[in-house]
Amino acid sequence: MASGNATVKAVLSGDTVVLMGNATNGPPPELMLTLASLQAPKLARTAEQHDEPYAFASREYLRNLLIGKVVRFKVEYKVSVINRDFGSIYLDGENVCVLVAKAGFAKVKTLEQSRDGCSPDLEEMLRVEQIAITEKKGMYAEDNNATRHVTWGGATGEELLGRFKGQQIPAIIEMVRDGAAMRVILLSTMQIINFALSGVQCPRINPPVGAEATGPAPFAREAKLFTEMRLLHRKVNVKLEGVDKFGNCFGSVVHPSGHNISVEILKNGLGKMSDWSSEFLSVATRTEMRNAEKTAKLLKLRVWVDYVPPVLTATDTSLTAIVVEVVSGDCIVVAHKNKNFEEQRIYLSSLRAPAWATPGATSRTRRLRAKCIGKSVSIEIEYERNNPNLADNNVMTFASVFLEATPAKKKGAEPKPRINLGESLILDGLAEVVRHRQGEEKSAHYDLLVAAEATAKAAKRGLHSGKPSPEARITDLCFDAHKAKQYLPFLQREKTMRAVVEAVYAGNRFKVYVPKENCTVNFIVAGIKCPQPAKPSKDAEPYGEDARRLARRSVMQRNVLIEVEDMDRMGNAFGPMFVGTKDTKNDFGVTLLSSGYARIDDFSIDRTARAPTSRRPKRRPRQEAVAKTVVRRTADEVLPVVRLSEITNATTFYIQNIGDRTLATLEQKMKMFTDAVGTDGKTFEMKKGVLCAALFDDGQGPAWNRARIESLSVRGVQVFFVDHGNTEFVPTTRLRPLDPALAQYPPQAKPCVLGFIKPFGDGAEYAEDAAHVFNDTAWGKTLTAILHGHDGNGRQMVTLQLQDKSVAEILLEQGIAKVDRAAIKRAEPYQKVVVDKLLAALDHAKRRRLCLWHYGDAESDLDD
Repeated sequence: MASGNATVKAVLSGDTVVLMGNATNGPPPELMLTLASLQAPKLARTAEQHDEPYAFASREYLRNLLIGKVVRFKVEYKVSVINRDFGSIYLDGENVCVLVAKAGFAKVKTLEQSRDGCSPDLEEMLRVEQIAITEKKGMYAEDNNATRHVTWGGATGEELLGRFKGQQIPAIIEMVRDGAAMRVILLSTMQIINFALSGVQCPRINPPVGAEATGPAPFAREAKLFTEMRLLHRKVNVKLEGVDKFGNCFGSVVHPSGHNISVEILKNGLGKMSDWSSEFLSVATRTEMRNAEKTAKLLKLRVWVDYVPPVLTATDTSLTAIVVEVVSGDCIVVAHKNKNFEEQRIYLSSLRAPAWATPGATSRTRRLRAKCIGKSVSIEIEYERNNPNLADNNVMTFASVFLEATPAKKKGAEPKPRINLGESLILDGLAEVVRHRQGEEKSAHYDLLVAAEATAKAAKRGLHSGKPSPEARITDLCFDAHKAKQYLPFLQREKTMRAVVEAVYAGNRFKVYVPKENCTVNFIVAGIKCPQPAKPSKDAEPYGEDARRLARRSVMQRNVLIEVEDMDRMGNAFGPMFVGTKDTKNDFGVTLLSSGYARIDDFSIDRTARAPTSRRPKRRPRQEAVAKTVVRRTADEVLPVVRLSEITNATTFYIQNIGDRTLATLEQKMKMFTDAVGTDGKTFEMKKGVLCAALFDDGQGPAWNRARIESLSVRGVQVFFVDHGNTEFVPTTRLRPLDPALAQYPPQAKPCVLGFIKPFGDGAEYAEDAAHVFNDTAWGKTLTAILHGHDGNGRQMVTLQLQDKSVAEILLEQGIAKVDRAAIKRAEPYQKVVVDKLLAALDHAKRRRLCLWHYGDAESDLDD
């Protein structure tokens, strides 16, 4: 017969236990063992049965004595008819059979009644039984309340919650269905209830009805055993915290050890957080559970064995930035402080605001603008999602955004603490929390967001007020010149009007909202001219994007003051714009001038009220003063990874910035466009300057590329491929209209010339040789581009750097190129290193009389 040491896993009655051995390879072995020569009163197992007198007391005695303890056991005999083992259990050297008989909680079978076998200590058991009967112990006591009356149904989950919510109810865990679901008996009312742990979902032993799976889910048995070993037949306190729509009770188990079983399950990777039921818990408990789950995820424990952490394209996940635009109620654009104010669109994690088309969306967006625009924020990037409908970048970056703490403005006042922007929006009822699917990434502060939403609902704020949101009816004057001119007298009634900048077209061109007149109008800062930024079919003018970025950082969605002096024939209002209050206002036009991103426009300034005849002589001194304060560059910009896309001649070419994700995104989308429409052309209205799709074969098969129509003729169309720089003559059958979403991207091929190198004229000596060397040296290779500025034609002047030398140095060393002496004279001090290398290469060729220098110094005074 079997014998050994085991742990008492369960106590089924006053005479039967479940023993569990040590696991070797697989689940630990179990043995249901009935104490030999004993018969305890029977417990009711269903609602149709009733307890025998003292049955529960008998089970309680044995449960308190043995549950969870390591004992020695021996199977004495087996009854084959009922397939049950009978034996002895020894605790601290004492036979438990004797202890139960001595306590009077089971009847001892005589030798005549033990046909299949008996306990080796039967005589002692009979002796102590007689003492128990004499002393009226256990079930021999005269107690009128000896029978337990169990309530199997009765009160609903809602009734129990209303009665016991928040209280710690003494209970015994009678059965564990899976790791987070169990059957519990409430000792105060002897009511059996189904109970589940709030905020935890474990793999199920029995699959749901209709599921394809037939067996237990992976790790279901491990989760069940984990909970059984800690809770089964243990006396604990339970807290009822909520019910589901089926009336099942949810709550927490308060274990005498102080450990939270929910946290332990999650920490060991035996379950996952259940967001909807976690709302029954406090924020502190949810946070502890969320951290436990995060630990299991990172260690890939059990149910997380296949977990793949989110792959972020961002190299830095913690950033500081300034909010420059509020796109919607859950999306902002920020300018990074440590990345030369590079802009990035950020979506608030686990938060959703109503769509633009819904009533009240405009007012909610403006409230978000009031909270954060222009303020310094900390950003914690948490996850990303792909969205192919986005034009510029199909990766949506989700993050928690925090408004930085600010010191007290007045003496004795409290400083403003760090604020979670998403939590603040939800608390004000301006947005809702996203209910994520199982396994989806979510905000690290998700539980705070859920608690904030509960507070907003209770207070009936914003979206939860039950009241219809007011619709904003704003008159748009931006596209109707006639209507705009009708509004001009109203816009001029007051000299200075408050406005909000809603869009920045260029450094000095804006769309503004005027609250007093409830209209939007195009507005131009008068008297200055700014370089233009890039357009879908046109490259930016030099410093046009820089001027636009400065304007976005300074006035985008800010409160400004404007003076409408007049309106042009297109309905664009113009005049000065001021940032700040009436008492401390700063002229934004002066800001652009002093930053070097604008110049005074002599034609337009004469039309403004700021330059009357008596003040015109003061214009030049003011311009000179501004010129002295222009911020000068201290280093050339560097593009670390570029490639040549077209070589026009030895000094003129096009490059692509392959370090910019926009290029890869566009190439992928154009491939998808080709796969979707095939290679057949399609008729459309063809005009000069129109951006379309043109078929081109680069040796890997025909594919559609973006092209701009340069000229039209009877034979076909001449197009310029804006992303590659080459010009081709193609028949109309190889053209088709371009998807509008693809037209949003700026041209990817940038026109360039070699910096400080004299351009070759038509038929110039060694021009063809130089072009061949240029092609052999740089084509198909990854290069670094140092940007020196722009030439008179708007082309970027660059140095193309290989690993050890630049392309220009190689051309000069071989004597097939000349330096541009005039450009060298205009070089900035920080460009001296580049210039010195070029002059050294030139000197090398001259000393060896190579090519251009075969007959000596061929440079003339005109070169200077």
